[in-house]
Amino acid sequence: AYRLNYPDEIMPPHKHSPSAIRFGLTGKGNFTGVEGEDVVFGPGDMVLTPNDAWHNHGTVGGEQAVNLSVLDLPLVETLHAVHFDHKYTEMVDGKEVEKKVQTARYPSDYSQRIYGEGGLMPRFVDHKRGGGLSSPMYVYRWEKMEAVLDAHKDWDGDPHEGIVIDYVDPTTGGPVFHTINFYVQMLRPGEKTLPQRETASLLLAPFRGNGHSIIDGKRYDWNQFDTIAIPGGSWVEHVNGSSSEPVIFFGATDAPTQKALLLYKRWGRNQAGDLLRLV
Repeated sequence: AYRLNYPDEIMPPHKHSPSAIRFGLTGKGNFTGVEGEDVVFGPGDMVLTPNDAWHNHGTVGGEQAVNLSVLDLPLVETLHAVHFDHKYTEMVDGKEVEKKVQTARYPSDYSQRIYGEGGLMPRFVDHKRGGGLSSPMYVYRWEKMEAVLDAHKDWDGDPHEGIVIDYVDPTTGGPVFHTINFYVQMLRPGEKTLPQRETASLLLAPFRGNGHSIIDGKRYDWNQFDTIAIPGGSWVEHVNGSSSEPVIFFGATDAPTQKALLLYKRWGRNQAGDLLRLV
């Protein structure tokens, strides 16, 4: 879903069993408060709102902002495990009081200060906040991702995917959620990937650039902020239509669920057209 928030519009706190992310597209004032961490985010920043974590959404700074929302709702709904809660309370002077705004309990840069340096893990904080059901790093900043992409832009990459960087739970190295995960995929200027198919279903949102994809033999042209849905089992190739600028996709996959059930597989073809088992 695409969410447009009007200037300085803030909704009351709520929580639910589906896990979700917000990925900033336009505007610098997207806002999400998650379990007492107030996050203001802009284009390319990803914010988690995990299963059963209190959160609210909106915009600050006096301008409209748009973000992309991706949830595991279809899976949770299929499993008959959906629940929502809109009655947010806090303890005030020893009494439970219903409130319309979360009190900030963490610094606004908490996620980056605690988890922003790879390979380093502070011992003195609770890594299970918000129920401990997801990554405790609630915001992943674009400048960090962009730096990693830039550092690897001249590497060979994967002929079936180009350059792909996964978002991970810094405490485990695994996916940010147990059900779905997210990544950024870069195609260098003029790059065309070799065909591949996998059992997982994918959602791709072109964040920068334009080009086309061939899905089960049919061509689909796309531009910035379009949405590409790739059903599990479909053959797919991607083509960067520019000879000078990279394409950057924001991607979502339900591979974590399939891997937990030992169902995930991936195949590809080489330049000669031979079928390869990749995973």
